[in-house]
Amino acid sequence: VDFTVADGKIRFGLSAIKGCGGSAAEALATERRKNGPFRDLFDFCERMDVAACPKAAIETLIKAGAFDGLGATRKQLTTIVERAMQSGASSLQDKRSGQKSLFGGSDDTGGDEAKRPAITLPAVGEFEEREKLLMEKEVLGFYLSSHPLSEFEQMLTEYCSHTVERIAELPERSEVIMGGMLASLKFSNTKNPRPGAPSKYVMFDLEDMTGTIRCILWPDDFVTHGHLVQPDTILVARGSIDRRGGEEANLIVNELIPLDQLGSRYTSGVVIRVDEEKHGAEMLAKIKEIVRGYPGERDFELLLNLADGSRVRMKARQRIDITPELQRRMDDLLGPGNFRRITTPPKPSSGSQNGGRGAQRAGARR
Repeated sequence: VDFTVADGKIRFGLSAIKGCGGSAAEALATERRKNGPFRDLFDFCERMDVAACPKAAIETLIKAGAFDGLGATRKQLTTIVERAMQSGASSLQDKRSGQKSLFGGSDDTGGDEAKRPAITLPAVGEFEEREKLLMEKEVLGFYLSSHPLSEFEQMLTEYCSHTVERIAELPERSEVIMGGMLASLKFSNTKNPRPGAPSKYVMFDLEDMTGTIRCILWPDDFVTHGHLVQPDTILVARGSIDRRGGEEANLIVNELIPLDQLGSRYTSGVVIRVDEEKHGAEMLAKIKEIVRGYPGERDFELLLNLADGSRVRMKARQRIDITPELQRRMDDLLGPGNFRRITTPPKPSSGSQNGGRGAQRAGARR
């Protein structure tokens, strides 16, 4: 029911899962101690009284990953939860009326495991990784199995100047570029807008791998970038640090950049590394054959690590188009880590007046 420590690890208490507090967690733990581990979702529903563990609590447990060890995906469990609860209600009714289990076992144990028919699971696969992680955040308060930004971590490192963790010591109005996922959106209007001037603005949290910062996109910039502010969207934000009204930093946002625009706007070329001993000299012909299918306007360079220990960097006359497909093909050919973009990250604006006005308004509003 509560948090415990076992084998050097922290076990998350059932009562701390949103929607599974108090009686549900206690009833679940008691039943497991009394009659052993649950075999599957149907077994769970047959042994748990719906009054103690209703459908909402079961769905919460699925989202948290509590059933992950029972041989079904979370999406499969979500699909069959109604059927499992109906089976459980029928079993409970039989027990209360004194009938033996449908499968020939005792009323207390739910039947002989060997005689129990196999549960047919729907072929629905699993939730998308990002959707699954958002469910974990919803019911646990944090991401458990991974993080929605993990697949974008390298890209954000290349293009961003700071993380939330690194802004603690930055002074007021420092210009930064940060990337992350948007959450906790709050749209509003300024109280006394100038005649004919925009008034709508938005506040939101920008969450990266290290923490969360509260952001404000004021009306002038909302006109240009407001359409990008959507829940759970991953963006790069250019703006200035605001500490007025307290020590905790906010970010006054001047520009929002979608991730799919970073490559086209801020990548000038690519360097492909070839190791003579590992890849062999014949690898150059294979690389040439691949890149010739991606003509474009970006620089293409080769970094050769030769067998004698020397390194040679050469810029090709051919210019290419840098696409995710090209990178995948190079990773397959050479292995990960040998394809590196030449980036010119977006630069912080040089103390823009708009950022200053935003900071003043944020301080006054707070």
